[in-house]
Amino acid sequence: MFVFGIVVVFLLIHVTHSIDNACEQIDGDCPTCEHPLMEGANPVAEVRLSNESDLVKAAQSAEYYLETLSPSQIQRFDDPKTGLHTSLFYFCCHSVLDIVRMKEAFRSMRWKSFDIEYDDFGCNIDHDGKTIYLHALPSNQTDLFAWAGLVENAMRMRNVTVNHPRKSLFHMTLARVDPKYPVDIAVANLSHTYFGSHRLCSFVFEGESFVASDC
Repeated sequence: MFVFGIVVVFLLIHVTHSIDNACEQIDGDCPTCEHPLMEGANPVAEVRLSNESDLVKAAQSAEYYLETLSPSQIQRFDDPKTGLHTSLFYFCCHSVLDIVRMKEAFRSMRWKSFDIEYDDFGCNIDHDGKTIYLHALPSNQTDLFAWAGLVENAMRMRNVTVNHPRKSLFHMTLARVDPKYPVDIAVANLSHTYFGSHRLCSFVFEGESFVASDC
């Protein structure tokens, strides 16, 4: 019984260690707002990807593989035909006036389009520890973070505080799974998978599309 207990503890530590090594620890979602009236005022800017046939096909193949590993520990998939997207920004705890000013900033922002190459695979641990996100990762994170800097500067120029600067890696979520899911195996087998590319010409925020100057 004592030996069995040691083995169980070892396995639990090993699983946790594997997830910690494989997954990003920075959760991009909004934290709890300090002012209760701002709770839920967390609009998201995103690029929609279900119109890219290569990405849709690759996502479907990856999700089929992920389901074969451990179907009972999958919380849900994002439907590749309708729900593929990359969340560019999680804008947290903003007032109605903030959102008006943000839209003004994005309309006046001058930026050029660039390609996002989804050519890797990774995961992220939710801040509550109950969910792990599995996603395709772009390799050109530097370009995306430079673009994020333009967005944040545009907000500041309109006197809007950036409450939640972008820190987590940009990604295209494929699945949400339980912590006991064999994440390390999935990451190892799907690492360096080429999913496809998307030209970042526009993004959607609060029902409005904002377009690059060269598109």
